Amino acid sequence: MNACARLLALLLVPPAAALAADARSRSRVLAPVAPSLAGATPGACRLDAFVRDTDPAGLNVRSEPSTRGRILGTLPPVVASTVLEGYPVRTELTITGHANGWFRIEDARDNPELTGLPARPVFAGSGWVSGRQLTVKSQAGHGYLQPDATSQAVLRLGDDGSFDGDAMVAAGALIACRDEWALVEFADAALPADFRPLVVTAPEARAGLPAGRFRAWLNRLCGIQETRCDGD
Repeated sequence: MNACARLLALLLVPPAAALAADARSRSRVLAPVAPSLAGATPGACRLDAFVRDTDPAGLNVRSEPSTRGRILGTLPPVVASTVLEGYPVRTELTITGHANGWFRIEDARDNPELTGLPARPVFAGSGWVSGRQLTVKSQAGHGYLQPDATSQAVLRLGDDGSFDGDAMVAAGALIACRDEWALVEFADAALPADFRPLVVTAPEARAGLPAGRFRAWLNRLCGIQETRCDGD
């Protein structure tokens, strides 16, 4: 090979550093991206939700979105219904905002018709509670990457199911909200073993989370525990 040919070969073969940089760039483009928290700001949502806490002492409502906040009152925990064969009845409430994993709530209420028990004391004012102790009931058929039904669907249930069954309600915890959408994190271990095969997730739903957890944005939220909001 003459000198000109050797020079041309060197120019045509990318150096190792360039190849490595190109590989890193491709991996960043192809890596799954988790459901986004973008746009989920305090005061940016209004939706119905439920307490999922089972601590007999109840769920603390605080004056600010932090454990440093003053305790204003408590919300009753999940209780087994005495009239609906042990159905888990949850305290109902309205969410009006979110900050750092905490949710601003108001209008909390017990449901003695469902519990079959005397009405329990409930703090009904405005305050903050941890999203890890709240859940929602969604009649949607898909969960999305963004709070937008035109974004990528990252979660669905087999057999065209919706997320309003008690298995999904019990397994979900709130992470963020926007308008009438909720970002919900689920734990595989919290789902019944025979239900888990029905859960179909895209890689994006689990990206960046501990093993056994997945997230999606859900809409079509329903504030009625014992039946569907659309009447079906």
